[in-house]
Amino acid sequence: MTIHDSNVREKLLQLGSQKRYNFTAEYARCGYKVTYRRGLDRDKLAPTIMFKNVKINNNLVTDHLWFNYTKGFAELGKLIVGDVISFNARVASYEKLGHKIDCQQNHLL
Repeated sequence: MTIHDSNVREKLLQLGSQKRYNFTAEYARCGYKVTYRRGLDRDKLAPTIMFKNVKINNNLVTDHLWFNYTKGFAELGKLIVGDVISFNARVASYEKLGHKIDCQQNHLL
């Protein structure tokens, strides 16, 4: 399967949310997303991190995924584009809100 396969996200969706899976993925870049907060005059930016070529057992399940840039990701240290990480996770759907603002890797932390 190639990254351009139109059914790539479908593979991820088919996994379901009941079980944790061991994924591998390549670091691609970081960014920010706008988080909407009721009652505040302005929105807040939250750091994000993107991985590409997300796989299970060397089988591509999606071309990319965005994550919140959590303490766990920060503890990995400075990532270089193409670095491969492994992580355990469940698959969950979400409603895409707001806008992402991409940034250079060295501007995030």
